[in-house]
Amino acid sequence: MTILFKQIKKEDFADIYNQFMIHDFPENELKTLETILTAYDQEKYACFIMEEASEIKAYACFSWYSEEIKILDYFAVTSHLRGSGYGSKMLAWIKNNDMISELLIESEDPDFADSQKELIIRQRRIAFYEKNGFVRRKTNMKLSDVEFALFTFEASVLSEESLIKEISQIYHHITPNLSIESY
Repeated sequence: MTILFKQIKKEDFADIYNQFMIHDFPENELKTLETILTAYDQEKYACFIMEEASEIKAYACFSWYSEEIKILDYFAVTSHLRGSGYGSKMLAWIKNNDMISELLIESEDPDFADSQKELIIRQRRIAFYEKNGFVRRKTNMKLSDVEFALFTFEASVLSEESLIKEISQIYHHITPNLSIESY
């Protein structure tokens, strides 16, 4: 079967949000649909799906302040297919996409897990990004009440200072009142 990658238009994004995102992400990490649609209107947001046999296998949403540096805002494989290799295929497509020269990825920091189960989940996510060629940065960020480890492409030229600046600009543009701090 052939895998296809398609960009989701603003008018179709609510379907992805309501069918997948509200189930795949904790409420405290999920922006409102209205916030994301506003970013679409400002041409600062994009979402792509990976399809096989007309079934959505994974999706990746990106946000940015400047066109050169994007943040992987939301990324998930559909729940019944996790662990089947689709996430790695989607990340390979992202890494080879000319639209993305610098990519920032956040993953919940394991040092702040509130249970052994959550610690294992967070460690697995980090191992997944590292296995797929992303490098954990020295800088971490706290967005509202959630602590994140940060990752970039191996070939990233972003300094730690630039990393903080870019993330702050991206988030403050979309969510002006968001509390952001580095650690």
